[in-house]
Amino acid sequence: MLNLLATRREVEIVQSLSVLLLDTEKVSREPMFLSTPPDKDGIRRKENASTIRLRTAGCLETHALDSDALIDAFVACAERIKDTDASCIALAGVLQIPLMTDDRKERKVATDIFPGIELVSTLDLVHDAASTLGWSKDELTRVAVDLRWRGNFAPPKRDPRGDWYLTLLAGAGISAP
Repeated sequence: MLNLLATRREVEIVQSLSVLLLDTEKVSREPMFLSTPPDKDGIRRKENASTIRLRTAGCLETHALDSDALIDAFVACAERIKDTDASCIALAGVLQIPLMTDDRKERKVATDIFPGIELVSTLDLVHDAASTLGWSKDELTRVAVDLRWRGNFAPPKRDPRGDWYLTLLAGAGISAP
């Protein structure tokens, strides 16, 4: 979720793809922070982040872990990963919906516990939204730069869209993370 917020275009991205994002009560209560780009001294600062724009636009809803299947899946996941991440893996796995994550450990736990789970990366969403919305190269580069600096984003090593993203950063004069 944080990477999506880092783009500054989260509502536009989600609406263009006609998806509804779900989180859990554990995630919705967790404080979130993005980073600033480096200042002239190379210093980066943290700034508060919020999902309020997504929620107000009807793009994000909180779902309770309110069934035995969800609770059992959460417990199984929480044995291997922190509770907030475990709750989202359990939700996606039990409801049989895609899990949006770039984190290698989350992906591993998800596929171990739910072998058929569909995994979606931040770059999948950005790429697909850019195609749907017809973003110019300049718009897409601005999104990539925001994702890099605000989200501290580095593409997962096995992300098939990683080279595409790194090319966008290189075009903006930013070295690979």
